[in-house]
Order: sequence, then C-alpha cells, then structure tokens
Amino acid sequence: MRKASIGTVRFAALVLMFFSAALAQTTETVTVTGQHAMRVGSYKGIYWVYHRFDRLPESARKDLSLHFLGDILPDHAVPSEAHVVFHAKGGDIPLFVGQDRDMHFSRSDALLAENPPVLLTLPPDRKVQLELAIEVAPLPAPSFTKEQAGIWMGEINAAIRDFFGVILAFLAPDAHRLKVDVAPGARFEALENGTARLLVDNQGAVPYTFILRPQDFQDGTVFRSDRPFSMIRVKVPTDEFFTLKRKK
Repeated sequence: MRKASIGTVRFAALVLMFFSAALAQTTETVTVTGQHAMRVGSYKGIYWVYHRFDRLPESARKDLSLHFLGDILPDHAVPSEAHVVFHAKGGDIPLFVGQDRDMHFSRSDALLAENPPVLLTLPPDRKVQLELAIEVAPLPAPSFTKEQAGIWMGEINAAIRDFFGVILAFLAPDAHRLKVDVAPGARFEALENGTARLLVDNQGAVPYTFILRPQDFQDGTVFRSDRPFSMIRVKVPTDEFFTLKRKK
C-alpha cells in the first residue's frame, strides 16, 4: 500500500496540472448574450484528460470512471449557476446542467476539430471549485467488503504504473481512502466479526460524505447501508480540488 500512494500523488498532480492548465491557458473577457464572460480554457485541453484516462488498460479502470464535480463557493450553489460552457459555433454547450454537480463532457469529432473556448460567467466574489473524482461503478447492492475496496485501490495502482512505470516506490505515506456518499436518511455501518458498528446516521436532506479508511478494519469486514450509495469514489492522497475564479 505504501508503494502505490506516491504514484497516486503524481497521477493526481498530473491530471490536475493538465486540467488546470487547460482551463487557465488563456484568460480574457468576451461578451456573450450581453454578459461578460471569462475565457478559461478550450475543448482540446479538457478532452486530453478524459482521453488519457480512457486509454488506460481495461484492467486498470474496469470498476472506475473519471469525473469532475463542481461547486460554487462560498455559498455551495450548484455549478450550473456559473454558466460554464463550450462557446461553439452552433451555440453554447453547458458543462453543468440543472442540479447535477457532475461535469458533462460532450465527445465529438466536430467539437475537437473546432476546439471552442470554455467560458465562465460569474461575479467576482464567487468562484467555481472542481474536484477530481475517481468514481467506483454503482454497486448492485449497497454493501462492499474490505477486500473489494482493496481491488479498487489496486486498479488505481495499475493506472499509476501505466502512467509512470515503477518509480519512486518507497517513502510514500499510507493515504488510501474512499469517499462514501451516504444517501439522505441512510445509515452506514461496518459489520466486523459479526458486530455492527454505526459509522454514519445521515438525518440530513443531502448526501453526507464519509472518509473511509478500509485498512483500519479487520479482514472480512462488510460495509453496508440501508439505502443505495449516492456515490463511492477513491480519495487521492493530494489536494483534489482546484478553483476557477474570475480575475478582478
């Protein structure tokens, strides 16, 4: 576990570096439908990140998918309010829709050839925060074992080796965790040696994110919820957040 985590840091740093560069390579103000919008990147820059993930061997990502989750700070409004769009010749294509915080990336050869800019419309006192999220495929039932969690981590490690090869394989912190989004009204518990331990009792109206470190539990532990998980994702052991903010 120690050997893989430094590679994970480098993987996350590389993805964030390229994604941040793609969204910050050109910053200029343009006018769109009477509003001032800031250019923060291009289609090709974002395309590279998703394309590179898709090129990983199937064994390194068969249970995983790449997402960017948006949030508006400081009020945590839905990212669609920021009007982040591809400003294409055929019309603006939003990257965030309605209440969905997941970025919607449209794959298109025509858009790749056109390479439209990414525009952001937001007041100076607010900013868009993006989270790099490696999501685990939805489970058939709201439960998983410590051993399954280890498999998901192993897939991330295989992805790291594909990106970098076997390098810097020592002196790495043990930082493998999962981010488990517990549904509203759900109880999330660990069943360890036949004894259930309550981890989360989400009495709120929105999903609650619980940081789970599977290696703190005994082999054979089952993690279960009485409602389907909103999302399970691997927590990369580095800062997985970056922001897009209009320059004053």
